[in-house]
Amino acid sequence: MKQIIRRNMLFVPGNTPSLFKDIIFYKPDTVMFDLEDSISFEQKDAARQLTCRMINYFGYEKFDIETAVRINHWNTSFYSQDLEAVVNSKAQMIRLPKIETKEEIWKVVQDIEKIEKSIQRKDKIVLFCAIESAKGVLNAIEIAQASNRVVGIALGGVDYLFDLQATRTEQRHELLFARQMLVHAARAAKIDVFDCIYGKVRDLVGLEKETKFAKELGFSGKSAIHPSQLDIIKKVFAPTTEEIENALKIINAYQIHLQKGQGVFTIDGQMIDLPFVEHARKLLIESKIPISLSLNDEIRK
Repeated sequence: MKQIIRRNMLFVPGNTPSLFKDIIFYKPDTVMFDLEDSISFEQKDAARQLTCRMINYFGYEKFDIETAVRINHWNTSFYSQDLEAVVNSKAQMIRLPKIETKEEIWKVVQDIEKIEKSIQRKDKIVLFCAIESAKGVLNAIEIAQASNRVVGIALGGVDYLFDLQATRTEQRHELLFARQMLVHAARAAKIDVFDCIYGKVRDLVGLEKETKFAKELGFSGKSAIHPSQLDIIKKVFAPTTEEIENALKIINAYQIHLQKGQGVFTIDGQMIDLPFVEHARKLLIESKIPISLSLNDEIRK
């Protein structure tokens, strides 16, 4: 199965056909068509039909773009039709909104399995869960580990702050606890974790600052609400030339010292052991730089 590297996810309202073709040129890692908050009740049915038809028509996977759909919450009247249509389409992922417990995921997974079985779908659709409440944040660990279909969790900052009754600040201190909770939960479960959107579309300086902070905290990516935000998010989360060169140096030194029976060594005065090597290996894989099989096998022993 092809490994998917997710560092950005572009939100696209499901009722805007003018944007569907342009996605190919923007090249997000994942495009997420929205059937939830951005769509009025009156347009839900039309947006669902249009989105699934266009996903099948364009076949974004041919352009190395992962296709996701944010459906309406399981306790709404739109859920069943959303789920049926999306699982029947070429969408690879479903983004679940406002998840608070593992039981919600179990219910959705059960529903998905029934549809997949009935249509004999060959590939298994995966889930990306948005956590948007205090309860969801406190249950982040169980949500992240609820199913092997869950490949990522994301913070829904706006709804979370409303639920928390917190005050929004320029520094975004009020989001720190939630961000750290989600990062810990995702890393423990070995899945992706995405930071919340940056709502000031024209403030690219502010976007870059916040994206760098998210990366420093341990996030693997960030959601975007406008194509103009993609380049900055891509740049921040992509390994730098310096990081790639350092990783190559570590891998090469490791292979040399391994032949001497040495698992610990130093580079430029820094002690290097297996965790450093594993981190370097992952970075190079994400950068699509080939690594010898002997190294992979040795690390996994």
